[in-house]
Amino acid sequence: MHIAVIIPTYNEAGAIAKVLTKLGEVFGTMPEFRWSVVVVDGNSPDGTADTVRELATRHANIHLLVEPGKRGIAPAYCAGIAYAIRELGADAFVEFDGDGQHDPRDLCGLARAFALGADYVVGSRYIPGGGIPAGWGLHRKLLSRLGSLYGQLVLELPVHDVTSGFKLTRVAGFAERLPLTPDALLTNHYAYKIQLMHAMVALGARVVEVPITFLARSHDTSKSTWRDIIESLRVTTILRLSTLRQWRLLRVAAIGGTGFVLQSVFFELLGIQWAAVSPSTAAVVGGEAAILSNFFLNSRFSFRDRVLRAAPLSTRLLRFHLVSSGSIFIQWLTLFLAQQATGDAYLLRGAFVLGVALGFGINYAGYYFYVWRAHTHAD
Repeated sequence: MHIAVIIPTYNEAGAIAKVLTKLGEVFGTMPEFRWSVVVVDGNSPDGTADTVRELATRHANIHLLVEPGKRGIAPAYCAGIAYAIRELGADAFVEFDGDGQHDPRDLCGLARAFALGADYVVGSRYIPGGGIPAGWGLHRKLLSRLGSLYGQLVLELPVHDVTSGFKLTRVAGFAERLPLTPDALLTNHYAYKIQLMHAMVALGARVVEVPITFLARSHDTSKSTWRDIIESLRVTTILRLSTLRQWRLLRVAAIGGTGFVLQSVFFELLGIQWAAVSPSTAAVVGGEAAILSNFFLNSRFSFRDRVLRAAPLSTRLLRFHLVSSGSIFIQWLTLFLAQQATGDAYLLRGAFVLGVALGFGINYAGYYFYVWRAHTHAD
């Protein structure tokens, strides 16, 4: 099997030689694979291309593409991928950073998963065995982690590290159907990674995550900018809207609506019309009645594809109750606070609806990440 490692560079003269040397050492430990490296340089003014060119004279598996200028990371990767497929006949390609943040030794895990039949292998920082630099600031850790969680939740991507830049993709059956041209790409920036991952999942690729350790660069500063964050949100929104009817959240919302009706009946009759109990207590009683209905309907319709890969029924039911109870607590708290301020029935109804809306967001995230959680990494 021939695996090509694609490395886009811009002003990486100080790191690229070390990266390529380490890659060569790792290649030597896996002779069962044929390895190539394709460096795509954006015409770096610091002489990065000259460094690569000199190494290529001594190593036939190192290839250099020099672009007229810096076009963006997405076009650079696409140029390297096209070269690897058409000129080198690669069976798979790996997206790899040239600045020293990816550990070449982690290639072993990606290659082994590919050999075992995976179509798309994601190097993940957020599964057991993976890691990020200890020196990262809290804001950087939060941006990285929350970005992945947002992509998982909105696009329903079955991985823990949506923003990973270290991935292996099988060529046969997939490459020709991926958005790898300027016209097909939604962005020239880092958010292209989300688009390619979304495409691979939509094509039915067998996705596996393997742990990687993200390394710190010397003079380590984040490459992420507000533009990248905005681009990621834009790309994610476009992709979600393109498949809106398949979004699991809509089914969860519809089922939640039936639970809302059931809970509302209890609230209105027990808490308002009959005044048998306080409005906040009536909301809790109605919420408990809705929990079992929502659980079995979601198992049957919203998360049917995950049931066999999720926890046992009893565990799921307990988790569902815990998550739903958290939502009910928010509803109770909203109503309790409203009761302290007013006895007006219309305002109490409004507080009830507000509590339900706040609780729904918590419920959906809890269902997705906790109740019907599915694993994609190799155990």
